[in-house]
Formats: sequence, C-alpha cells, structure tokens
Amino acid sequence: MQKQEQLKLAQGSLNFSSFIHSFAQFLITYFERHQMKDIPKEELLKCEMQVTQSLLLIEKMHMLLYLYFSTLRSYYSSEEITPFNNGEILEVFMQMKNLIIQHPFQLEEHRIISEKTITQILSYYIAETTQEISHKDELTIVTFTLSPLPPPWLAHQL
Repeated sequence: MQKQEQLKLAQGSLNFSSFIHSFAQFLITYFERHQMKDIPKEELLKCEMQVTQSLLLIEKMHMLLYLYFSTLRSYYSSEEITPFNNGEILEVFMQMKNLIIQHPFQLEEHRIISEKTITQILSYYIAETTQEISHKDELTIVTFTLSPLPPPWLAHQL
C-alpha cells in the first residue's frame, strides 16, 4: 500500500474512533443521568427511542466500516490500520453494556434492541482482539444480525 493511502486510512480510522468515542460517552451520560423519577413517562419513552435509534445507527456504521476494512485487509494484505483494535473504545462500550443492563427501560422492546445492538457492536472489537491474539492464523468471524426492514414512514394526516 502506498504511503499516502496508508495516511488517509489512518486518518479515517482516527476520525471514526474519535467520533465513536465521543458519541458513546454522550450515550453513557444519558444512562447515568436519566434515572430520575421526576421526568414524565412520555419524555422518558421519547428519550429511550432516540437512544435506541442512535445505538442502531452506531452499529450500522460499525458494520460498514468492518466490511470496508476487511476488504482492504484482503486486498492489501495489511492488518495495520483498523479502527477496531482500540481498547479504550472497547472499555467504553463494555461500560455502556453494563449501564444498559441496569437501566430501567420503560418499554421491554427498547431494552431488548439496546442489549442486542451493544452486543453486536462489541463483537467487532472482540473479533479484532481475537485476531491479534491468534496471530492472524485463525479466521475470526463476525456474524451480522440483519433486522427486518421497518414499515415505511407515513406522514400524519395533513
């Protein structure tokens, strides 16, 4: 791989890691602070929905980047640049998983989706760690869980 391409990949990986770390910290703040009893139930439901959707978007970003870097790895035979060998972000998502498990969700559906999504996100980092430990001799497989398409969005009566 050419030096300039390596620099672009390294910068992209750094940008992704920085964004994901900041956004994950933001979501952790939600789980740490939104256990107050004085918030109306409607507001809690709205917040839960937004957090769940944010987690789903983060997971889809991870999936696309995992596929992208896996393709680059096989094309360039290079293991050097990947955003998924970041122990600090792994710890942040482990902390988030613990908070999600402890969080008193208003809807069971939000809890289930959040737990499945955070587990899937962690699988990208754990697979990368496993590859490093196994000295790249074994193939580490990440299973993608594709959910069914949601119903189309319909506008309220005009």
